[in-house]
Amino acid sequence: MPRYRVTVFGRDYEAMADLVREHKIAVVQHTVRQLDKEGSYSVDAIVDDAQIADLEAREAYTIERHEDVDEVGRARLEEVGKEDDFEQARPD
Repeated sequence: MPRYRVTVFGRDYEAMADLVREHKIAVVQHTVRQLDKEGSYSVDAIVDDAQIADLEAREAYTIERHEDVDEVGRARLEEVGKEDDFEQARPD
């Protein structure tokens, strides 16, 4: 199942804390931001389709989906050679 980097917007600090406490969402550290004086917040997280559906079904959250982190990871691995470039550059 693909996982996505998302930004989760919540109505208040308690809703954001519940992402971890109740929903077991993998929140990216140090990304929480207070958006306005009324107390709404956003945070970056890594979630799968089921977690996105669960959060979108609740009034407390809005989700902005970014990239599929698994797909990006596979693409980056393809950029890295299958052989050890450092080992090849070492003189005999």
